[in-house]
Amino acid sequence: MGRFQRAFREVLSGALLAFIGTATLVLLATTAHAQVEKDQTQTAFVNFLAQGDYTNANFYLQNGLINPEALDTGQVFYDILHTRYWNALEGPNQQVSVLHDYLSKLQAFDINKEMQCQGQRGRMESRCTLLNDLAASKSAATLSFFADLGLDLNKTHPQRTAATFDVINRLGTGFSLADIQMLSQKGMVFGDEVFEPVALAAHYEYGNPITLHQNTRQSRTLRMPDNYLSLNQLNFMDVLIIALGNQHNHRQSPQASARDALLCQYVTFVAAQMRPSFDYLGFVLSNRDTFRAAQIGERQRARNAIYEPFPPACVSLIAGMAQNHGRINDVMSLFAARGDVETASWLLSLKAPATASTGAAGTGTTINQ
Repeated sequence: MGRFQRAFREVLSGALLAFIGTATLVLLATTAHAQVEKDQTQTAFVNFLAQGDYTNANFYLQNGLINPEALDTGQVFYDILHTRYWNALEGPNQQVSVLHDYLSKLQAFDINKEMQCQGQRGRMESRCTLLNDLAASKSAATLSFFADLGLDLNKTHPQRTAATFDVINRLGTGFSLADIQMLSQKGMVFGDEVFEPVALAAHYEYGNPITLHQNTRQSRTLRMPDNYLSLNQLNFMDVLIIALGNQHNHRQSPQASARDALLCQYVTFVAAQMRPSFDYLGFVLSNRDTFRAAQIGERQRARNAIYEPFPPACVSLIAGMAQNHGRINDVMSLFAARGDVETASWLLSLKAPATASTGAAGTGTTINQ
């Protein structure tokens, strides 16, 4: 009798476990199916928004198929902006304004926060910011338009470089000095911010998920001063010089020349306000092989355009840096050792007389003396 009871209990226990297992699988399958259906419904809703079809989008809201409180409206806005409007985005855009207002009424969102994004053709998950995306690829008029929608032009995030660097890095190619003035009037600050050296070095680094710019090509680590790992921060003047030391698209072109010329003008304009953190003259000359005495006044042709590899504004800037450089003899000797006697002689001719004020040794510029 005891054996029979034990056997009965074992059979019953096994059957109960099997039932529980089957019920669990059914529940999981039902839950998974419900989640798939929910995801499909949200995708359909978002697709109508991307098409600007608010009539059909409203159907999902009116019938309770979409819960606005559960919707990440900021992410939806960011995704639609990049997939639907980005390539044609230039200045004010009525369709984007309507989308922003529609989603804001469903659920208020912060246009300045980091968003989920993808790089390397969808193979890399990352976090992006709309501000950096815009500053790295769009115009001042477009930035101004989004500022009117609530974009904070000075917003920063940990491990991410301020968008002002994206702007100054595109001087002459994407932005003008007048654009900087317009952005300043919109509240964007140029000059007071500080930059973290390691974050700046990785700012355009290919495959870096922390610094990804959506829909913007990233290809390289910025060339940085030799001592950048020992610096706690960089000022605005420092990053202007770093931008100048990194040639546009790694090659000579009319666009690169225009960028250099405008950067050199801007550096000359703001230099007196800030103290250098490294040797400006040594850094620029070490990284820009077009900034040589032999190329002063030289002109080159690129199809129908004529440009100067060493623009006059940059000749004047380098001359100003050299005049009271604390170690100009060391810089001159470096070029002499390379056999570039012409540049060595030019630098030596710029050396200030011994009676002149030399300023801080090794700063590499006299503009701020």
